Amino acid sequence: MHSKDPDILIHPRKGRSEHYLPEKALFCVNPAEARIAEQEFSRHDVSKHFLHNSSLLVDKEERLCIAGPALGAPAAGLVMEKLVVLGVKRICLFSCCGVIDRAYSIGDIILATSGVSGEGVSNYYGDDGIVYTSPAATDKLRAVLHEQRIDYREGVIWSTDAPYRESRSELARLHDKYKVVGVDMEFTALCSIAAFRGVSITAIFVVSDELWGSVWKPGFGQQAYKKQCRLVIRALIRAGLEKEMRD
Repeated sequence: MHSKDPDILIHPRKGRSEHYLPEKALFCVNPAEARIAEQEFSRHDVSKHFLHNSSLLVDKEERLCIAGPALGAPAAGLVMEKLVVLGVKRICLFSCCGVIDRAYSIGDIILATSGVSGEGVSNYYGDDGIVYTSPAATDKLRAVLHEQRIDYREGVIWSTDAPYRESRSELARLHDKYKVVGVDMEFTALCSIAAFRGVSITAIFVVSDELWGSVWKPGFGQQAYKKQCRLVIRALIRAGLEKEMRD
């Protein structure tokens, strides 16, 4: 983690009443997926807290915590900074994305390996271009998906602050130049913060909408999409609670 730069006005810090967290966190930035994660995690012995405007669930054996929602790069960045200062060292982002590649459909699962920044947070952490997930942690996530027999593909994600200003020409350029397959709002910012703070990050997405057709095709309400979200969240919680996955 970077030492405190005296030129920076405000640094993340642990509050007097706050407790240190487990080293592993599942971060669900979207409200719908955060609710699913809370439902699934609440089947276990957990305690519930608040973290900024997010909920925070902590396994009472201190193996895993789950945070969210925190929609958009600035909000997600604030929550992530707090997670790190409270002791989290390994973060798995679970989210949804729109796809710009015709090879992908609603409900498909994408393991992110890198990202292209189109949001405004990354620049403040020294990275406004290409970002990457943590190789070793991503290998472990691959192993979890294989073990749980969850089909997935790997791809590049572009993060934007302005989903209502996405243009067909810009998405086509990103796909051609960087092989971008999906679009979200938080991923690259969290990768930049993770690199700056010296913690690891992985990310997995379920396709929620298709952006490659003549019209936008949302699938947030489709049962296939919801089923896939629950499938992945259950697998991530199960892996996070296994003691051997802590090392």
